[in-house]
Amino acid sequence: MGVNNACSFLLAGLLGISFSIWDSVTPTLVRTASTSPTPTPTPAAVIDQEQDDEQSRQIVATGFLNTRPPKKGKIRISPPPTAPPKAQTLSSGLLGVTVWRLRPVGSGDSGARILEHKADSETELIPERVPSSTRFVKGQKVRLSIESPRSGYLYVLDREEYADGTYGDSNLIFPTLTIKAGDNAVTAGRLIELPDQDDQPSYFEMNPHRADQTGEVLTFLITSQPLPNLRLRRDYLKLTNEQVSQWEQKWKGPTRRVELASRAGETYTNVEKTAGANRASLLNDDDPPPQTIYRVIMRSADGMMVVLTLQYETLAPAKSNRETP
Repeated sequence: MGVNNACSFLLAGLLGISFSIWDSVTPTLVRTASTSPTPTPTPAAVIDQEQDDEQSRQIVATGFLNTRPPKKGKIRISPPPTAPPKAQTLSSGLLGVTVWRLRPVGSGDSGARILEHKADSETELIPERVPSSTRFVKGQKVRLSIESPRSGYLYVLDREEYADGTYGDSNLIFPTLTIKAGDNAVTAGRLIELPDQDDQPSYFEMNPHRADQTGEVLTFLITSQPLPNLRLRRDYLKLTNEQVSQWEQKWKGPTRRVELASRAGETYTNVEKTAGANRASLLNDDDPPPQTIYRVIMRSADGMMVVLTLQYETLAPAKSNRETP
């Protein structure tokens, strides 16, 4: 973030994080200018399912929720199998992401708050859900939560996108040693937030680094085993074009995106706040689903990749596909 500091699924094959990089004042994604042209990322088809009817979207949401642990005392009855089990379960290609936009608390607001600490005061802010396609204006405060039904390890990359279709350098911004001592393990029901609730401030402030910057491209990578040869730091880790290209070729597959339109505008709940703060506290199947659900046709059994671009409102769209650069 130039920031200071999935029913029409492919049911037979297709069907989500806490990081923070900051300067001395406000969390920010990495600010490094590329000294040489950055190759265009490997493309992958994204099917946007925003126009599907609400019933179809709710089927998708129910499928995602059923990957979580059941609510205490609830008996979940599974239908009898109609075909031999596949090597890969449906949940293995799922990722949930919620983008939260922070605003001042209103008189009728309920739910969890985020405290903004300043030198001589504290201000309560309330996060509300927005679609992943939202365009942000300069100065808006943003948080992210990610949930992966697939057990494994989460990595988050960031790069800037510019109006001419080029990109800045790729940097690994999660995990870092400053967030849960580098613990990036994920499992069904575990919510990872960006930034972490312990960060101050615990939000990103959207601010483009360059006048021609159109977005922040976030790449979420879930692997079955930790990536080798990554020496984590307290801040971001610059990646080589060769590393990123290898990961894209191995794990970036066709993706279907479903926005739960009826939930846009809903506010942050206490159960979500608790799950984001405590790694042992898992969301169950009665808790809110993520705002945006991605299903990936996995190219490899040991990992998957999803790309999300946080877009700026005041700048012209880039020439590339904004969801899958």
